[in-house]
This record gives sequence, C-alpha cells and structure tokens, in this order.
Amino acid sequence: MRPRRLEVLNGPERRRKWPDETKIAIVAEALFGGVAVSDVARRHDVTPSQLFGWMRQFREAALALNAPIDPPTFAPAVVDTPAIPPPPLAWQSAEIEISVGIATVRIRGAVDTKTLAAVLKTLRVLA
Repeated sequence: MRPRRLEVLNGPERRRKWPDETKIAIVAEALFGGVAVSDVARRHDVTPSQLFGWMRQFREAALALNAPIDPPTFAPAVVDTPAIPPPPLAWQSAEIEISVGIATVRIRGAVDTKTLAAVLKTLRVLA
C-alpha cells in the first residue's frame, strides 16, 4: 500500500499553530450529525486524534464555564392508577338461581367466575 501523500520536511521540526477560531470551526464541522470525524480531519489536514483532542479541549472548557455543576438527580415517579370502584351494594344481595331438571342451585352474593364455572360443570353432569 502506497501512502497518499508524502511530506518532506527540511530543517528543524515545526508544529503548526492553529488559531482557536479555526479549531472551533473544524470541531463544529465534526460535530455536525452524520459526519465522520476522520473525513473532517482529512479535509483539514489534521489527524483524527488531534481533532478528538480539540473536541475534548472545548468540551472541558465549556463545562468549566458552567461549573459548579449539580449532580444529576432523579425526578420522583408518580404512578396514577385508576381506582377500582367497590362492587355495588346490589351485588351483595344478588342471587342466582339455576334449575336443570330436578336440580336447583341458588348462589347468593358475589361469586367469582371459577366457582360459577365449577357449579355449571356439576349441573351439566347431573342433567
């Protein structure tokens, strides 16, 4: 694999000095949604690690401006469940009468479905 570009440096090594405005513009471009940081770095002739360093630098500076930051807290959860109304008083005095052949069954008061199913099954056997 051949390198895409080759730079020959003559003389002492020098580092580029990037103005903060330029760094901020490049970082803003990298933070734009759907953009790959490595593509932005390549366009501006910087390494991705250098760009990530700038991003971290500006993030820390922004956080320092807003210090002290209160630690996150949880909001209280409120669960609103509908109240189950008590059964009407008429159910307490209700009466069910089932007659099959010579058998008659009377059920007074409230009855659950399981008990009613057992009674009906028994009546079916008797009929």
